[in-house]
Amino acid sequence: MLHGTLRRIVPVDGGAIDLDATDARTTLLDVYDPRVPEHLRLNLVSTLDGRAAGGDGTSESLTSRVDRTILGVIRELSDLVLVGAESVRSEGYVRPKRAALAIVTASGDLRGHRLDAPAGGHPLIVLTTEGGARPAAATLPTAQRLVLEGDDRLDPAEVIATLRRAGFGRIVAEGGPRLAAQLLDAELVNELCLTVMPRLGGPALPLLTSAPTRVHETRPLSLLVDDSGAQFGRWALMPGTHV
Repeated sequence: MLHGTLRRIVPVDGGAIDLDATDARTTLLDVYDPRVPEHLRLNLVSTLDGRAAGGDGTSESLTSRVDRTILGVIRELSDLVLVGAESVRSEGYVRPKRAALAIVTASGDLRGHRLDAPAGGHPLIVLTTEGGARPAAATLPTAQRLVLEGDDRLDPAEVIATLRRAGFGRIVAEGGPRLAAQLLDAELVNELCLTVMPRLGGPALPLLTSAPTRVHETRPLSLLVDDSGAQFGRWALMPGTHV
């Protein structure tokens, strides 16, 4: 069981969420509900100085129980979790229990994955190139493969369009940093959910592998702060305001 309080900084004077209360999860589901049928959000975690990994080089050692609870809430409100193959290889990624999982990989290299176990009957999808289809089939034969055009890079707009045609309206992208930057550059992201842990330093893994070429204006939707000082923010990306 979680303990403590989440203070609502945005909206101002929004009160607090008692994490010990029986309706805490229901309250969080309401806070994070996008309230639209088609929506793409990034869900990322970083240190105060913008590093995306903890001491072991993965985000798992950077996160917390509260952050993992919010992660579960966001996934429950999503039709599909989208992730890059690099995160699957390096993070020991496991299948979500509450949503389908789609992996983006031009090479089809998914060696070292931990995705064999079923997860509530939700689909497991690999989006890859013609050249990556065979390696993907060899390393993750249980997945459905969707072959897209491209050689060493998949077009992020086509990735999202393909998933939408397959019926996945609400999508949450959980990284890695390269995929997050590509989605931002393609102006596909509606919302950023960013957890900022009260830490400094760590492995030199930036939140975004390459800085987006445009500066995007954002609008705060909500900001929660827990007893440790960790910040859990929702930021809407404002269309047409990049400079």
